[in-house]
Amino acid sequence: MFVEQQKRYSWNDLSREVDAPASGFLALGLKKGDRIGIWSPNRYEWLLTQFATARIGLILVNINPAYRISELEYALIKVGCVALVTAASFKTSDYLKTLHELAPRFQMPSLAG
Repeated sequence: MFVEQQKRYSWNDLSREVDAPASGFLALGLKKGDRIGIWSPNRYEWLLTQFATARIGLILVNINPAYRISELEYALIKVGCVALVTAASFKTSDYLKTLHELAPRFQMPSLAG
């Protein structure tokens, strides 16, 4: 149960909710054994991501929610993350702004088929 977000799941509900991100990861071309980072505080989306990655064989890499740009860059490169799930922000951290600043440093793969 995630009181702050007013979310509560039965095991059946959780299983159904996990299908959406799992399908999305597969649609992105992620495959068993790929490392996917999660940069987020404790939220229900974190739980869904954890179960979704496990369901399809991805390796979930926990990124400390307090990391700043240099620490994030180091962690993503060190472990070889091919995708990242993130919250928009947490406390004083604007994750989306940080990713926008970091993005030019990475070679982004084309998702065009």
